[in-house]
Amino acid sequence: MYRQFASLILLFWLSICSLQGQDLPSSRKARDLYEKAQKAWQARQLHEAASLYEKVLETDPGHYESNLRMAQISELQRNADLSKKYFQRLIVIRPADPQSAAGYQWLGRAHFQAERYDSAQYYFEKALPLFPPKSSLNRLTEKLIASCKFAKEAVKTPLDIKKYSLGDTVNFLSSQYFPVLTADNETLIFTGLTSERDENIYITHRIEKHWDVPEQISKTINSANNEGTCSISADGRTLVFTACNREDGYGSCDLYITRKEGNDWSTPVNMGGVINSRDWESQPSLSADGQVLYFASDRRGGYGKKDIWVARVNATGEWDEPKNAGMAINSPEEEVAPFIHANNRTLFFSSNGFPGMGGFDLFISRLSDTTWAAPVNIGYPINTVTDQVGMFIASDGIRAYYTDESTRNGKPMLFTFELPRKLREMIIPTRYAKGKIIDKKTSEPVTGHIDLFDLQTQNKVGTYQADPKTGSFLAVLNQGSDYAFYVSAEGYLFKSLSFSVRDSASTVNLEIPLESIEKNRVEVLHNIFFRTGSYELDEKSKVELNRLAGFLSENKTVRIEIAGHTDDVGADAANLELSRQRAISVTNFLKNSGISPDRLLAKGYGKTVPAVPNNSEENRQKNRRIEWRIL
Repeated sequence: MYRQFASLILLFWLSICSLQGQDLPSSRKARDLYEKAQKAWQARQLHEAASLYEKVLETDPGHYESNLRMAQISELQRNADLSKKYFQRLIVIRPADPQSAAGYQWLGRAHFQAERYDSAQYYFEKALPLFPPKSSLNRLTEKLIASCKFAKEAVKTPLDIKKYSLGDTVNFLSSQYFPVLTADNETLIFTGLTSERDENIYITHRIEKHWDVPEQISKTINSANNEGTCSISADGRTLVFTACNREDGYGSCDLYITRKEGNDWSTPVNMGGVINSRDWESQPSLSADGQVLYFASDRRGGYGKKDIWVARVNATGEWDEPKNAGMAINSPEEEVAPFIHANNRTLFFSSNGFPGMGGFDLFISRLSDTTWAAPVNIGYPINTVTDQVGMFIASDGIRAYYTDESTRNGKPMLFTFELPRKLREMIIPTRYAKGKIIDKKTSEPVTGHIDLFDLQTQNKVGTYQADPKTGSFLAVLNQGSDYAFYVSAEGYLFKSLSFSVRDSASTVNLEIPLESIEKNRVEVLHNIFFRTGSYELDEKSKVELNRLAGFLSENKTVRIEIAGHTDDVGADAANLELSRQRAISVTNFLKNSGISPDRLLAKGYGKTVPAVPNNSEENRQKNRRIEWRIL
């Protein structure tokens, strides 16, 4: 909070430096000393000026201008005791003078930092009418009054949290900060500062319940310069970090990106002039799939001094021009350290522009459709009178990781705590599916592409790429939704899967075999839905059918059979006709999507070709299916 008050007072000083016609001291000797003091002040000879102003005040202790200058000098020299002495004198000598607003502000700040919120509010309210209405100082003072009111209530109802250090094994450097984790909570990456003031990125892995000894993430990433404030994609394979004052930089600090294949990180590259500007870009946060990037910047076009910006990967795989996160998130002051949760709908960030506990507080906002809700202060004692910048929430929404600078030795260390229920209820928890994509015939890894769709909204909610060397992948699934999961690779049939992520806390483990495009290859369309006993396609089926139409458009020589199947319940003739009509419904959709009719064959098989025995309801459900086969 200090910086905000200091800047306010300095602004006020600038407004009064040019004032003429001040009251002069009562005696001739004091007036001579005052003139010399003023010359020293204007020359910014603070020590000499202070000595002369003090001599003036020995003769004339009530001289307002000398007390004001001594308050200013004491504040510039960070002498809190003297600042208090002279600011108090100002409000006694001229309680209603606009220049005394600096005194009320200083005293309000001192009481606020001491957590005496009633007293702080009293002084801020005294300062408020001394500023011009609707001025920036007036608005800031109103915010400070609101902060007093908020803080008084927050300390009455503190959140129940118990913080734990990540231990000496992790906290082994002079400073460690900005922790991030992969979605499976098995890998921790953070920024570390050595005693030689060298800033690098470190990585550690969980071994049972403990973290292993951290190591520098890679010689490819860390250099002789400083690297830090990074973000990792959910699968641990895309890293964005901050580096400053590099030869290939666009501004003071830029964002760089690197990708992991197997065990090797690629050479980091500057994210370019679309993302980086000639100003300051830092503190990145990647979405779970690495397709959306949030970051802080003081670039032009924002709402305040520092804003949060958002960039997205477009259809060609390039980053689009960043857009400001908007007025709901960004204030006229500073918003920094964004963190987008793995659910892609909950944003945490630090701000000194909204009412809070003082300085930078942590806030949370939730996305509804395309609109961010008004930020909510996450409360005390997570937020305190000291700055709280940056926090990471695990993908399951249970634990938080952050930097605590209030340790006994003053060393910034990494801590964790379990989120209280009040905050957990504001976060949609996520689960994840992980596994490998392989060639069905050879079992060799395949560089597959995964698209994730929400079946209810039919919107794509994630795009993931398997590791080119291992075929491994990890995809995040928001709890409470039904998903279509599409796996594709050049030269292979695409495969569709479906998941219902309701209340299950379990991980989905998969091995996905892809079949090459050859005659008689068969795949099941897992996300085709019909109304019960009907051949009318449900709206949710469009996502899957659009994928099939896209496959046929890309592979123009392929002809397919759409085969309808039923279980053994009901009359044979009725089942045969139902399966045929359902196959026709699918081919009609494909024809309407531009696929030539001579490439499509619809056929109903009824119950005659079961995939599994019809001896349970689960198996009967598997037999009620639509397949497509290469002709």
